[in-house]
Amino acid sequence: METFEEGAPAAELTSDGLRLYEYAAGVLSFTPEEARCALGLDETELSSAVERLEALRLLRRDADHPDRLTVVSPQFAAGQLLWPMERQIRQQSESVERIRTALGALGPCYQNGRQRQQSKEVELLTDLADVRRLIDQLTDSCRTEALHVQPGGARDPEALLKARGSMGRLLDRGVSSRSIYQHPARYSQHTVEFAEWMMERGAEVRTLADGPDRMLIYDRKAAVVSVQGDSAHAVVVYEPNLVAFMVSSFETAWRAAEPFPVGFDREWAKQVSDDLRQSIVRLLTEGLDDKVISRRLGMSVRTVQRHVAEIMRSLDAKSRFQTGYLIGLDKGGAPLVEPGVVTTGGSPRRGGAAPGTAHVSAAVSEGHRTNHTRGDLSFE
Repeated sequence: METFEEGAPAAELTSDGLRLYEYAAGVLSFTPEEARCALGLDETELSSAVERLEALRLLRRDADHPDRLTVVSPQFAAGQLLWPMERQIRQQSESVERIRTALGALGPCYQNGRQRQQSKEVELLTDLADVRRLIDQLTDSCRTEALHVQPGGARDPEALLKARGSMGRLLDRGVSSRSIYQHPARYSQHTVEFAEWMMERGAEVRTLADGPDRMLIYDRKAAVVSVQGDSAHAVVVYEPNLVAFMVSSFETAWRAAEPFPVGFDREWAKQVSDDLRQSIVRLLTEGLDDKVISRRLGMSVRTVQRHVAEIMRSLDAKSRFQTGYLIGLDKGGAPLVEPGVVTTGGSPRRGGAAPGTAHVSAAVSEGHRTNHTRGDLSFE
């Protein structure tokens, strides 16, 4: 027998059922045999019609003569059949209203909480899980523009894999995305693949030697900035003037950055080597040690030490102090370490793209491996 999902029988009647109901309405009571003879039905057809009418409460057994059937009005049958369903609908409607009322009462709590949250124009988050949840929320709610600064060289492969989900959704929505990495990131296979994956979806990626610290900016309304000295902490900024300042810093760095190349480019590799060496010279004049310089430029301490040693040889300096002094003599601002002066383990020499590339490749193979010393938050 066909039934609804709630267990009520289907209301449709066959032609045999309609004929049987018309016959039953014209007599006080009848037996199945009397109806079969009157309607010319066989036993199977009659049995099916009787079963359907009884299920719809349109026929019932005579209380005094159980072998006889009597007709029931459609209105009475509907009341008997639909009452359980109507009761269930009322119960479900009452449950819906109770849930709606209970959840509706939480609306002011939510709004007040959100207002308090946004009233904290600058907030420090000290739990890495909270930072990542907030980044996911800001990424999923971003509608116009996402700006990323990701210093530190090569990115963590696992973080890049996870980032494809949220970044994929963001780019699929047509959100404009620009990311700045440091030059050493160009020599990480995982980072290159991720950058190319983003660019295929409309994002823009550039690299530079040195720039702003790690930060993410969403719709120019909210920013997440890394905390110096603690990679698990971050500062969330909603204050419009501070966010605008961060956007301005990003734009300055973006103009100075180089487009992320697709495939290997010998001239680009040479230029990167020159940029890195000039950045090291600049940071040496600021009195920074090798460890700090390595964090700033996203390379290992050993690679920085190699560059410093080559700079010292090129200046014929005997100590770091003397190196800083000789660099300081350049009042005109011209670089004392000339672009294109590279080494491959011996004395400095002038060379074309090939020696420069050899130097970069050697540095990459030893020092440009995954480096997260500038903040290990996966801000992808």
